[in-house]
Formats: sequence, C-alpha cells, structure tokens
Amino acid sequence: MPAASVRRWWQLLLALAFIAEMLFFTRLRGCAGPYWSPVLFGGAGLLLGGAALGALRGQAFALVPAAVVSRRVSWGGLAWLAGALLVLYRQIPIVLGSPIDLRSSDVIPIVQTYVDRFRSGEVVYRYLTNLPYPLFPNHLPMQWLPYVPVQPLGVDFRWVSWALLLGVGLGAYQLVALRLPGGWLHYGLKALLPALLLSQIIDADYYLYSQVLEPTIIAYYFLLAASILLGPAWVRGGALVLCLLSRYSVVFWVPVFLWMLWREVGPRHALAVAAVVLAGIVGIYIVPFFAHNPTIFTHALAEYRLATLGEWSRSDGTNGLPAHVGNGLSAAPWFYALPLPLEAKIAWIQRAHALLSASAAAGLALFYWRRGPRYDYRYLALVGLKLYLVVFYFFIQIPYSYLISLSVLLSVFVMLVALAPTVPRTAATSTADLT
Repeated sequence: MPAASVRRWWQLLLALAFIAEMLFFTRLRGCAGPYWSPVLFGGAGLLLGGAALGALRGQAFALVPAAVVSRRVSWGGLAWLAGALLVLYRQIPIVLGSPIDLRSSDVIPIVQTYVDRFRSGEVVYRYLTNLPYPLFPNHLPMQWLPYVPVQPLGVDFRWVSWALLLGVGLGAYQLVALRLPGGWLHYGLKALLPALLLSQIIDADYYLYSQVLEPTIIAYYFLLAASILLGPAWVRGGALVLCLLSRYSVVFWVPVFLWMLWREVGPRHALAVAAVVLAGIVGIYIVPFFAHNPTIFTHALAEYRLATLGEWSRSDGTNGLPAHVGNGLSAAPWFYALPLPLEAKIAWIQRAHALLSASAAAGLALFYWRRGPRYDYRYLALVGLKLYLVVFYFFIQIPYSYLISLSVLLSVFVMLVALAPTVPRTAATSTADLT
C-alpha cells in the first residue's frame, strides 16, 4: 500500500480517537461505570497519540510561504474572533449565574487571598485564616500572579482567566494554524477546532469552569504546544516557566524535551531554553518565596495529601465511591477498591502516579532514541507531551474534571499537525504546492 494511503488510514484512526476521547470526557463520561469508563477514556487518549505518531512518521515539518500567511491573516483573525465569541456565548451566562461560593470550590477565594497579601507586602505563603478550615497555601506563583494587576479594578478573576485562554491560548493556536499547509476549507475547520471542542465540553458539563481558574493553566499549555512547533528559545523557556510554576504536571517531560533540543537544534539552543527556565524559577519562586521559607514546598505536598484524604473520605458519590473519585476519568477507583486502609490506598496511587508518569517520560526518551530519525523532533515532542499528560492525569489522586480537561484540549494541537498536508522528510521541504 502506498505511503500516502497508509497515512490517510492513520489520520482516519486519529480523527475517530479524537471523537472518542471527546465523547468519553463529555456526553459518554461514566457510561461504562466508574472502573471501565476511565479505561475507555484513557485508551482513547493513548490511541490518539499512537495514531498521530503513525500519521507523522517520516513527515517533514513543513511551513507555508510568507505570502500564504499574509493572505490568511485576516481570515485567521476572524476565526479567532468567531471562536472566542462562541465560547463566551456559552460561558458568560454561567459566570454571571454562579456567584463565587466556597461550598463549590475554594480556589478563587484562596487566589484572592494570595493577591491581597502580595499587594499589601505580607507573607503570601503562610496559613490561610479566612476559610472555614486551616489551610497552608499550596498553589504555585503562576496560578495567582496574573491576577495581581487587575485586583484594584475589582474585576472577577474568572474573566481574566478566560481572557488569557481566549487571547493568549487560542491566539497561539491560530499563529501555528496560519503557518501550516492546507487548503482554505482544511484551514478554516482546524482554525475553529479549539472553540468547537471547548463549547462541547461546556455544553456537556455546564458548571465545569464556573468556580475555577483553569482556563489560565490551559492557556499556558497552549502556549507551550505552540512554542514546541514554532518558538525561539526564549518563548520555549518562558512557556515552560509558566507551566512549571503553575503545576508540577509537566516536570518529568521537560528533561526529555531539553535532550531533544540538544540533539536536534544544538547545545546552544537547549542551554538557552534551560537558562530561561532556571532564571524564571529562581526569579519568580525561589528568591521571593522559597528562600524565605524552604518548608513551603513540603507544606504544599502535605496539604495536597490532606485534600486527597478529605476527598477520598466523602460518601456522596454513586457505586459506593466518593463523587470525584468515581467520575469515570481516572484509575482512582481501582486503588480505592484495594482491601487496605484509606491512607494506604492513597499511598499506593501516589507511588503509581509518580512511577508511571516518570515511566511515560522515559518511554518517550527511549522511543526518540530508537525511532527519532523517522520523526521531526517537534512532532515527537508535541505528541509525546500529549501521551505523557494522558498517563499523568489517568493516575491523579483527585481527578477533578476541570484538571483533566487540559489534556483533552491539548489534542487540538495534535490534530492540527497530524492532519496537515506534509511532505516526506527525504523529499524537498518547499511547501508552496501544499497550499
């Protein structure tokens, strides 16, 4: 069978996996019960990544000429605006109809306290005393620093969070879409893909983002995905800083990415990215916060363990499981069912989480070592990030659906590159004929 035909079959499988992942996260969530639904959902994510690797094998990283980009810019701006308006049409009534409520989520009140303390010159990372329960701050700086400038304006932080996703996140996606090959219909459909997926998620889970600021984190990862494909060293490093200083999720994948950059782009580029990451972590976290109280990291881990214990102790879900544990999105029910004391169950899933996340990153490194010459490193890094996050969130101890939505939404970047017309790596990389 010709290579082009094989690639089309991989692309068809990719599209089916994308639809399956979306459905198992939205309208079919929990359809097979709390134990097997996560297997279907996680399996769809892994299949998506595997199909993308099949479609991208032996393909060059191709970009359209500048003349094509200039012709697309106005349409890209319209697609960006249309997508943002579609999402806001879904989300605005939800935010307006959902006053911030501690009974639903404590995320926004906690972030407001961080911002107030920071602006008044107080110590940010000390016990919170304005909640119904004592809590040591366990949020990294980039989860709350973006809201510092807008606090005096009295703006609801949720609007800021959505502005970051729709402006920075979708903007980064559109910049990549503008540069990749494809006809006008091909380009238009993919330009609207993130907004369409977001609107489907919101329709199926109406209150998913009503009491949280997760769109900010999603914006960071969209910027990271875009920087993998197009970014210079400082953009790649800056995107990594945003992700690392908002959540620890990506920590095992970062060394593999830097190794790829070292081998494929050169030591100078890899060291520049690493230097930006180091400077960002030192300047944003170590010097202003960690250096004054080195226990804040261990305190945060302890608080997360207590939060896990609290969630796993609840009895408000179905099938005898706590509500968030049995939501059909992670392996948590399998560990909850172990014939062990509750703390031992949590300890086992924490071990599995760390071990298998590290193993996913190691598997990516091994795949790159063995099969790297068959792939453009940018494709492999992006798809590897998607596969890594599927594993990471599959074993997360508290599988809040808004957290796991990040991995689902990152699939749009995989679709963007794996469905684009490309040329074999052994052929000429001029892409004028691909537009």
